[in-house]
Amino acid sequence: MAAAFLIHSAISGTWAPRLPAIKADLGLSDGELGTALVGLAIGLLAGTQSAGAPVDRFGSRAVMRAGFPLLCAALLLPGVAGSGPALFGALLVLGLASGLLDVAMNTQGIEVERALGRPILSGLHGLWSVGLGLGAGAAVLAAAADLDPLAHFAIVAALLALASVVAMRGLLAPRHLAAEAAGDGLEVRWTARLLLLGGLAFCSFVGEGSASDWSAVYLAQELSASPSTAAGAFAAFAVAMAAGRFGADPLRARFGPVALVRGGGALAAAGLLLGLLVHGPVAAIAGFALLGAGLGPVVPIVFSAAGDVAPGATGHAVSRVATLGYVGSVVGPIAIGWLAQGTSLRTALGLVVLLAGLIALGAPAVAPKAAAATR
Repeated sequence: MAAAFLIHSAISGTWAPRLPAIKADLGLSDGELGTALVGLAIGLLAGTQSAGAPVDRFGSRAVMRAGFPLLCAALLLPGVAGSGPALFGALLVLGLASGLLDVAMNTQGIEVERALGRPILSGLHGLWSVGLGLGAGAAVLAAAADLDPLAHFAIVAALLALASVVAMRGLLAPRHLAAEAAGDGLEVRWTARLLLLGGLAFCSFVGEGSASDWSAVYLAQELSASPSTAAGAFAAFAVAMAAGRFGADPLRARFGPVALVRGGGALAAAGLLLGLLVHGPVAAIAGFALLGAGLGPVVPIVFSAAGDVAPGATGHAVSRVATLGYVGSVVGPIAIGWLAQGTSLRTALGLVVLLAGLIALGAPAVAPKAAAATR
């Protein structure tokens, strides 16, 4: 199970740092590359949205066993793309496979949580962060060695495909019969609780995407920080998020998911707010670190709570919530840019503070079904 999260994120960490080389090889403008990246966003949304039916019908184990080798093969596509439209299509396929497997492996993680009787999903998401760093680190070395992106992708794809075949043998079999699960899944509808969970995921993904795209820009543009200092903002965010996820499972077992999400949202909001109010690079880096630590446990707990909404159709429930989350990761950074254009980037990042506060207010939505029924 842990290997699935590592492999999934390592693939993302592999191709993204090689985009400058691909852009140069294809002679793309910034706008053309931006258009190609829209393909990835469309693929991710389509993948998460369509994942529920196959996951619930065939089981997360079957989807992961078949899907991970295909995801590894899809890694080759950006390397063989010969034009901007071809790169759009390549990233569309890569995003589709990635989004589908995101739902499948989170569903598998929820099933393992049920079998063990204790939370593990936050730790698995922490491993996802580790895999992203490993993939990106290997990509930096490949770029430094002037290795062609296609050759780099082929080596990584072969190694990860082999690892996935070996690692997927130990996955947990679904508890529900395929026909029963598929029938239940068809009845899953948007409920108030699913919408609230999707909203929490949306808010958290907006924060993650905004930190990724705008933290370094904020330090460089608003605080006149050096490039290395500015880069440290997202590094601090990423490390703190991973640490928050690794520490979240025992805290969730002790204090419950509601307290952890409420505290995480409050920490994220207060931390970033202070980082923005105290006008200095050190404070800003600390603010983004606290944002990462606070948001770290939110999405894993939200996904686990989504599985609790429809235990016989976990794939459908997680699919709906994950789709709303990915919408946040796409539109959030864009909204920050639009707001910054009309005001300032410092003011625009206040939107992230507001959404983190909404996470704290919406925390009761992640209460286990039995507990929610008695409140």
